[in-house]
Amino acid sequence: MNSEFISISCIPSPTFIEGDYVTFEPGDRHPDRNNLPYFILIVVTRGQLFISEDGRNMTVSPGESVILLPNHHHYSWKATAETTEYYWLHFAVTSEWEAGPQPTPMRSTVEVPILHYHTPQPTLYLLRQHRIEDPKTLHTLFDRLFAMSTSQMQNNFWPTQQLFLDVLQMIQIVGEEETAPFRLARQVRRYLDDHFNESITSRKLSQVFHLHSSYIIRSFKSAMNMTPNEYLIAYRMERAYKALANTDLQVQRVGEMVGYPNPSYFATTFRRRYGMSPSDVRMLHLVRG
Repeated sequence: MNSEFISISCIPSPTFIEGDYVTFEPGDRHPDRNNLPYFILIVVTRGQLFISEDGRNMTVSPGESVILLPNHHHYSWKATAETTEYYWLHFAVTSEWEAGPQPTPMRSTVEVPILHYHTPQPTLYLLRQHRIEDPKTLHTLFDRLFAMSTSQMQNNFWPTQQLFLDVLQMIQIVGEEETAPFRLARQVRRYLDDHFNESITSRKLSQVFHLHSSYIIRSFKSAMNMTPNEYLIAYRMERAYKALANTDLQVQRVGEMVGYPNPSYFATTFRRRYGMSPSDVRMLHLVRG
């Protein structure tokens, strides 16, 4: 069985295009296709499908799925020996993706700010060939998906896509390679949020998490697209801006509250971030108020 992984960024999300349920009689072959721009998901329910991609031969049995890559050559390497039935669907991906020997965290092509409530940046991990744990439930999902896609109800695009995402959830796997660094990054971020007004250095983070500082920085940057220090500065400046705009606290006091006891350094860092001084922000909101 093919153990290759497909890693797909979920931002933007994969989109269902079309699908069907087909029956091959003995001697039939899968159509010979080249450069189809979609991923092809096939789930066999009966018989055996002999499918090849660019000369890589795969045998798919009942209860198994296979995913064929876009813009590759797909064909039968052997005619079916018995009646063979399977579900298939095409789905489009405009986000980053990669196929390889292990799951690989993929970054969104759309910038997602992380200082406020925000969407996570998950990666969908799929095995090229996979044994389905609960095939009956998956078959029911396919039936509902196809029925919804052809229903006469208005705005059936959204429920159709939701059912497709449910299909992906059923066949996805957990990328173990993602868990350690991404879990660490979330823990570091939580620590920075809770202690943002304190003196925090790489050495301090190393002491808190009992890990080498270079590993912490590398893991955080992989997950957040910035170093812990860059995140800390951005978070502090965001808190400072809100305090300047919404309170009458003195500028020096605001700086102290966000971890900058030196007024000059606070002002310089703030100006670098927003292109104006803390006093300018205070005056701007006083005028608007």
